[in-house]
Amino acid sequence: MPDYYFSTFAQLLGANCRTLSFRPEGAVFTTKQQQIYHYTWATFEPRLKHYRGSFFDTLVVSWENQRVRLNGIAKTEVAGLIDDLYFYALTGKEADILELYQQLTQVIEQGYIPYSKWIFLQTQLAPWADWLEILPTINKVPAALKLPLARLRFWQQSKVENLDKYNQAVMNKHKQRYKSLFDGLERHPLTDQQRDACIVANDANLVLAGAGCGKTSVMLGRCAYLLESQQATADSILILAFAKDAVQEMKTRLAERLPNAKITVKTFHALALDIIKQVDNERPKVSKLASSDRAKQQFFKQSITTLLLDEDFNALFSEYCYAYVAWFGKFPEDKYEAEVKRLLAGKGGYKKLLSQLAELTMQYKNTLTVTSEQKLKALPDTDFAALTHEIVVILLAHYQHDLDDNNEIDFDGMLTKASDYVCDGQFSSPWLHILVDEFQDISQARATLVRHLQTQHDDSKLFCVGDDWQAIYQFAGSDIAVTTRFSDYFGITSTLPLDTTFRFNDQISAVASKFVMANPEQMHKQITTHIQAKKACIQINYYQLGNDHNSNNKQDDAATLLLEKKLTQLAAANKGVSKGQSKGAGQQQSVLLLARFNFQLPDSKTLTALSTQYPQLDIKSMTVHSAKGQEADNVIVLAMEAGEHGFPCHKRRHPFAQILQPEPSGFPDAEERRLFYVALTRARQQVYLLCNKDKPSAFIEELLAGDYAITIAK
Repeated sequence: MPDYYFSTFAQLLGANCRTLSFRPEGAVFTTKQQQIYHYTWATFEPRLKHYRGSFFDTLVVSWENQRVRLNGIAKTEVAGLIDDLYFYALTGKEADILELYQQLTQVIEQGYIPYSKWIFLQTQLAPWADWLEILPTINKVPAALKLPLARLRFWQQSKVENLDKYNQAVMNKHKQRYKSLFDGLERHPLTDQQRDACIVANDANLVLAGAGCGKTSVMLGRCAYLLESQQATADSILILAFAKDAVQEMKTRLAERLPNAKITVKTFHALALDIIKQVDNERPKVSKLASSDRAKQQFFKQSITTLLLDEDFNALFSEYCYAYVAWFGKFPEDKYEAEVKRLLAGKGGYKKLLSQLAELTMQYKNTLTVTSEQKLKALPDTDFAALTHEIVVILLAHYQHDLDDNNEIDFDGMLTKASDYVCDGQFSSPWLHILVDEFQDISQARATLVRHLQTQHDDSKLFCVGDDWQAIYQFAGSDIAVTTRFSDYFGITSTLPLDTTFRFNDQISAVASKFVMANPEQMHKQITTHIQAKKACIQINYYQLGNDHNSNNKQDDAATLLLEKKLTQLAAANKGVSKGQSKGAGQQQSVLLLARFNFQLPDSKTLTALSTQYPQLDIKSMTVHSAKGQEADNVIVLAMEAGEHGFPCHKRRHPFAQILQPEPSGFPDAEERRLFYVALTRARQQVYLLCNKDKPSAFIEELLAGDYAITIAK
């Protein structure tokens, strides 16, 4: 029997339909001429139109591109007919709706919803947008579909802020569920921010950590959480670090805290070697030119000697040497020719010139970008950078030819080759969770390898911990832009702060943070501290070298005398303590001597003498670059002065190197400012800045001119 009869009177007035029947597969219409039309529920479109008439109403219903006009509907029956149409249409789509709901449920059951999964849901739900929008106006919904449709409607209409709110609720729930894990993993319970960082599970995640904020604990905590929550197995986790000692430290910590978890921890170069070995079935041979500066210098020296036998290269190199002497600026113009002859004979400053060319050649090989290449092509042929470019291209060809002849590879070549193998699928990555430590130090080549590993699996998770305030290795190829523009490289990102430091006090933090953030290009962070100090903890101490500052007698050097004075004061404050003395009666105070350049530090003999002279102190010395990751009770920064070897360093950079530099900052001394921040934040208690009064560092003058909490020693 038909479900609905259109009145005879309506048909006499022009209504075309006689009956309407609802079937599981669709609707069946019979016209007054006894023609029968079938329309499936699969093609039913929910946006029908209702027109009100004087005696009867009309509905216009669409099935894909076909429109059916139902006129002559009794006014008392039109609402019921609409309800029935929707009810049976939904019943006919029940299997599709429940399958869609099952997909949604599977995503939700995983807990945290990454952005890619949310986009997937949005794509799957898009064809249902009209249905889900009119859902609140539908009076009759099949009972089995009420909850699924309500849930589907919520997620179809959700915005990014809804997703963030949902994920935060998931994270809060997991922080409670795994509270005992986070409480007992380290000597002290992890902070709330550290727990968030351990749990966050977007496709790409960047933890911006301040100095001393427990980055290693977060890396360890994330591994423990992934394993405990069964979101990962140990063999699906990869931890990448930059240096061998960092890898060893992480392995040691994992062995202590997670002894049964065989997690892969590697440097980027070790990973690249393993990838190449797996694809080529043999370990690549690493050239000694990659690992030995001495061998590299000797190679380029021999290459230039051989090339100079060629008349064209000889003329080019002579022109380059002349331009180099002019740029170097140490000789009057009438001495240029004589100095060029000395260089061509391998004398004078030839060794420095050679070292510089070797460095520029490798920099060109490893960091050349499309932008740099365009800049180089636009230079006139006689420009110093253009001449350098010509020389470097020739030297690089010799270098690459040597590698090929010996079937060898260098470090950056390893990264590139490994990236290609991952990109084209020759290497199948077993890792679904990729963790990168000290991310601010990443280069473009390393970033490319990480990106290819990340995108090889749809459900992979990238987790990077870094601090753009401590990005200090641009000279080695690091590109801070990969951190500051993280999402441009790795997609939609969850960025979390890690800004509670366990190392230094609030006085050091206030000065160091304000100083580094004077550069507006640095990412904003608000560092909080566990330790509060009652007075300023950064002190400026002046020395004057006088007329005998070139004396070889270091005991008479004013800077050395000032250093000894500060050490004497620190030792006096720590009376009664000797080397090896156990805690309780007291212990040695650690003192870290830092300088911008290695030659400004005490030599090993002097350092040994100082350690003997001050048994109350544990004294170490290193350059600021080497000190990253280190800490001490007290830090003494030496040679805070202006000039070529000052702090900030104002050594002139070769114009060719400037073109190759990754997008130079528009802020003066940007990287030097970050390096000074690193120096300040090595100290737990006190920083002493030893400053040349005759030519003070610009950083010292800025501290004095600004509203900084510092003191000046009398």
